[in-house]
Amino acid sequence: MQSAAPLAAGLLGCRRAEARPNVLYIITDDQRWDLLSLAGHPYVKTPGMDRIGREGAWFRNAFVTTSLCSPSRASFLTGQYAHQHKVQYNRASEYFEKHAVTFPMLLHDAGYFTGYAGKWHIGRDSSPRPGFDSWCVLPGQGRYYDPLMNVNGVEQEIPGHVDDVVGDFAVRFLREAATKRQPFCLCTGFKSPHAEQLPPERLKSVFADVEIPKPESWNEDFSKSKKSRWVRDAWIHVDRFFDGPDQLKGGWQPYIKDFYRCIMSADENVGKILDELDRLKLAENTLIIFVGDNGFFLGEHHLVDKRFPYEEALRIPMLVRWPARIPAGQQRDEMVLNIDVCPTILDACGVPIPERVAGRSFLPLAEGQTVEDWRTEMFYEYAERIWEHPAIVAVRTERYKYIEYLDPTDTNELYDLEKDPHEMRNVIDDPEYATVLADMKQRLERLKQETGWTPPEPQGPNRPPQIYRDKPVNQGGRLLRKKEG
Repeated sequence: MQSAAPLAAGLLGCRRAEARPNVLYIITDDQRWDLLSLAGHPYVKTPGMDRIGREGAWFRNAFVTTSLCSPSRASFLTGQYAHQHKVQYNRASEYFEKHAVTFPMLLHDAGYFTGYAGKWHIGRDSSPRPGFDSWCVLPGQGRYYDPLMNVNGVEQEIPGHVDDVVGDFAVRFLREAATKRQPFCLCTGFKSPHAEQLPPERLKSVFADVEIPKPESWNEDFSKSKKSRWVRDAWIHVDRFFDGPDQLKGGWQPYIKDFYRCIMSADENVGKILDELDRLKLAENTLIIFVGDNGFFLGEHHLVDKRFPYEEALRIPMLVRWPARIPAGQQRDEMVLNIDVCPTILDACGVPIPERVAGRSFLPLAEGQTVEDWRTEMFYEYAERIWEHPAIVAVRTERYKYIEYLDPTDTNELYDLEKDPHEMRNVIDDPEYATVLADMKQRLERLKQETGWTPPEPQGPNRPPQIYRDKPVNQGGRLLRKKEG
């Protein structure tokens, strides 16, 4: 990855260096929008994360443009769609490494002290990247206990739970930053609650006496909902995870409880970081943006994982705090995207936004302003063919969603989110929605053209299509039993 050209000091004349905000960007893994106590979740308690939203702005309609870890993380950093920054799969991209310009790089060149702590996951290489003064990163997915970390170019095993390790590094960075005569930008990536969902010992008894109910669409009847063939045949079905002798974690209840416990583990460390900002008297002029890298299915539509553009995988938490500029207690319903984070941070810091950025600064919204021409639609793309999963594009408006599978033999989908918020009735063949369908198709084609999207190169499945036949196979930390046929 090449460093952006240094910015002349004159570019920052409109905002004195001492007035520029510090930046704290926090990202969790696979945490969807409703897994916050702020959002009314009946079991998950997130006082640290909630504090950011209560003391700033809570964006209740935040979405990712690709529901997959690596592409989404690259979109947050660059403000670009996956087909633009070229991280279209869960692996490294040579184009990204050579050409991407990220907001930390631009802030570093503008005089910021910059650091990254935790999960990077744009490829497995954990070595330091240009634009960062301080670096403590997991290789690939990393592990939950006694994680191996690349600390400023040196790999070392650090004892403890990974969330605590990352939180402690973030605190040390803040203490060092407080001694410098320059603003800071700290990016903090928590591994939780990604598989294998291993919480710290102190949280293992939480929910011990609670029976967690399954979601409404767990038993969705595909013959009635008219889902795509790829959804009906997806490898990530709940029956492959929770039935049989190799069921994940021993079944649904242990799995979902550990998932929730891991969110609470990350939250404890978010609270620790906020407390340190207060102790160092840095909170007032620090812009915090908290997000999840994508949503996650927890049994909805028979699915576990993400990738498909249903609400559970598409929507993320987004909380923003900057006491010096953002009024507390706001709840914003405008549609904001992961590609908006980069330009928002640059806007707040007085750094010019590159033309290649596709997103838009939502800083005026966070400040409580009304923006008349704000977006009312979004474009979604998914390129990776994994376990024979298809490439997908979609458009979502405030009421409708149209999903188009690049396999021409498959069934596309149209949902009325107002009448069917759980997306259990595909109305694509309903005459009542013919006009809506035509409009959504037209919108999708226009968004393809506006974003410069082109169909991805065919990608063969990276696992044999005859999976789940006769013996356990580990897929990304999940132990599954091969299925006959």
